Formats: sequence, C-alpha cells, structure tokens
Amino acid sequence: MKFRCKLFDGGSISQLHAILSTTSKFCKRCCLKLTPDKIYLIHNEGVLSGGMSLWIDVNQRGIFDEFRIEGKDDTGCILMSINVDDFAKALANASTATFVKIKLANKHSACLSLEIAFPTNSSIQRIITHDIPVNLVPLSQWGLYEEPSMPRFDVSVYLPHLKRLKKVVERFKNMSNKVTVKATSNGDMTLSMDTDLVSIKTLFTDLEIPRLIDHELETARTIGEVSVNIKRLLIFIQGHSIGVSKAIANIVHQQALQLFLIQDDVKLQYYLPAIDSI
Repeated sequence: MKFRCKLFDGGSISQLHAILSTTSKFCKRCCLKLTPDKIYLIHNEGVLSGGMSLWIDVNQRGIFDEFRIEGKDDTGCILMSINVDDFAKALANASTATFVKIKLANKHSACLSLEIAFPTNSSIQRIITHDIPVNLVPLSQWGLYEEPSMPRFDVSVYLPHLKRLKKVVERFKNMSNKVTVKATSNGDMTLSMDTDLVSIKTLFTDLEIPRLIDHELETARTIGEVSVNIKRLLIFIQGHSIGVSKAIANIVHQQALQLFLIQDDVKLQYYLPAIDSI
C-alpha cells in the first residue's frame, strides 16, 4: 500500500486543518479512509446500541494539489485508525507553509509522516516533520466503515444560521443536559428544555424545506420531535468552522436526529440517538 499527497495553497491547508479540528471535537480517534477520489473520517459508537455516528467525506480534488494512492485491493482504498487530534495539531500553524507533504510510511511501525516546509530569509527552507502513528484496518473489518444508510425520517428542515443557533443552545446548556428539537413540514422549528425550575422555548419560523424523495419519509407525519444530548448537539453546531453553506436536520420521531453540514467539497453527517436510548 502506498499513499502520498501534497498541498501548496495556504487556503487548502487551512481547510484541511479546519476539517480535522472539527472532527477532533467529536472524537479523538477515528477511521481515516483513503480512496482515489475522496478521503473519509469515520467514527461509529454503535448506532444499533444507542451510540452516535460521524461520517465526513471530502473531495480530494478540492483540497490536494497532488494525490496518489495504491490500495490493497481493486478499490484502491486504504483504511487506518488515527488520533485525529494529533493530526489536527500537526497542521495548526501550517497555513503559512510553502507546502505540506503527507505520506504513509513505516518507521518501526505504520504512520502518517508529515513534512511541512516554511519559508526563510535564505534559500534553504525550514522543514518540520511529524510522524503520527496509525493502525491499518484489515480488509475483514472494512464493512464496519461503510457509509451509514439514510434513516426513514419524519420531518426534514434546513437549519437557521449556525451562529444564531449556537447562542440559543449554549444558553440551554447551562441549565440542562438535553434539548428537545421539534420541527414541522411547514418550516417551523422549536428548541425547548424543561427543568424543575424553568421551561424555555425558542421558535424559528419560515425555514426552507429540502426537496425529498417520497420513500425517504417514514410516515405522512407533519411534526417530528426528539430529545438529544445538548453537549453533543453543540459540538455539531460548532462545525461551522469548515465553511458551511447548508445545514440540514432530519428527525426520526422520538428516536433520532440526523444532521448534515454541507460545503462545496465537504459533507459532514452526524447521527444522534434520542437521549433516553443513550
């Protein structure tokens, strides 16, 4: 197996760092799946057992200037477990670099080796190297990292601006560990929380409704609601650092909340089970 890529543009380097940094807020370790066309960051706590799941796919042509991969089978894929927090920290100050080179290497054990070149006042570049240990995922376990299937949801809406939503959820977080998300097919969405001392609701109206395929809807229900962990919802909302153009919420009534962040070259999919099933 071989993998090597290069980035020369400071904006692309910053974008890759933002994607990794956002991922590290959800989980410290994840599966990095490399394919000829895309890279994926995957974390699955076991949806069937009530855990959350995260799936991020990135169009490699939108970020990398050079991208070469030779996989283990005809698909040309490589899967590895990596500490994504370490990966993000390695790129934290790389936006001014003249280039970043990333390759799969074997230095006593498998690792992603990063070479980051910085300009200097002389003709000699200053190069910093980071070796991030990885565990290659055997082919027999690849089935654990397939894209999650779309649940048959009841209601779907485009979310309001995430910075506006963040202010509401942060206020709720100081008073409760869960928030109830309720939406209608008419584009209304309510965030609410109840404690022994206080009950608060915030209403958003006139939200856009995504165009749906009929079979994606679970029922003819026009209202759906679900209570989820407020801290985990806030992590998703903070994902606007990747440069989001659209954010969508799909509600499986009283069962789960499926969330999407969509940008030109990046799609983040986040599945949160109802808090009573955690």
